[in-house]
Amino acid sequence: MNNFYNIIAYNRQGEVQSVESTYDSWQAVELCLALSEEFAYAEQINPWGKHCGEYGDRPVALGQRAY
Repeated sequence: MNNFYNIIAYNRQGEVQSVESTYDSWQAVELCLALSEEFAYAEQINPWGKHCGEYGDRPVALGQRAY
């Protein structure tokens, strides 16, 4: 089982501001929350592109997430 997470932070215009990576699921949650507070929105994505979580208000420029 691969527990690798990319956390991508976006500003209100939907531009990438920061990308962090971790193998720890709890650290991924903490990073996602901290980055969303700093930049407006952050989401967790696994290596296969599966959405694993998010915090903040998703920018309109990113469109609706397809689950």
